[in-house]
Amino acid sequence: MSFVDWEPDDVRKVHEGLLLLGWRADSRLTSDDSLIVRDVAHEALRCAETETLSPDVIDDLAAKAFDVMSFQIMNVDERASMTSGPYKESSLFSRLAPMIDEAILCYYRGYYTAALATLFIILERYLRQLAGWEPGMPDPSFATLRAAVKNHPKSEARDEAEMILSAIYSRYDAQLPPQFLFNRHGLIHGLRGPRHVDRMNCVRMLLLFDVLCSAEGLGRGLVYSDEFYLRHTAYAACQRLGTETKLMLRNQLE
Repeated sequence: MSFVDWEPDDVRKVHEGLLLLGWRADSRLTSDDSLIVRDVAHEALRCAETETLSPDVIDDLAAKAFDVMSFQIMNVDERASMTSGPYKESSLFSRLAPMIDEAILCYYRGYYTAALATLFIILERYLRQLAGWEPGMPDPSFATLRAAVKNHPKSEARDEAEMILSAIYSRYDAQLPPQFLFNRHGLIHGLRGPRHVDRMNCVRMLLLFDVLCSAEGLGRGLVYSDEFYLRHTAYAACQRLGTETKLMLRNQLE
């Protein structure tokens, strides 16, 4: 059975464990995948209780969660549907849909750092709108951007989004960087980790966008419209081929 069939207390524990790793439980997972993710979340909770949840352990467990969760979040059907449905229905994300397309196309091409940079821009524009910022006003502080999500109605989705945003806008310390370098300061200052980290962070950002849609009261589901099919075709055709594949593979080995 998937998370939607579990007892609320079991789902809560999985949520708590995954949030320690920068993830969250997701109803898109298959039954088998849910069981794997549950074990990862329980291990995170166990390590937290025994004070052994070190950065290296977090890295290892987060990567295990990513290996299981990434396909369900990033498959072409899901991304085309989310962009054509909830994102377009959102009063805040709708005007950002062209940039979301740009980021997703970069991701499918394998340009993960470029995709992540675009996703950070989208997020900041979203939060500025949510905070009521308009051109000509003083730039909002990072604390204001973090707090903007509280303008959504109180909900579990809002609380989860707030936790993730705290990591994105936390104070960046080069001597002790945030987990996964999942921090807009680190990206802007060129302090990057291995390429697979940017790939994982792209998925985390899009999952955050999905959570923000939930906080707006927008559900998910396949949207079979002309826009969906156009977007699906573009996403599906965006593959790394020929010399481009060789270049990207070489970059991964360096």
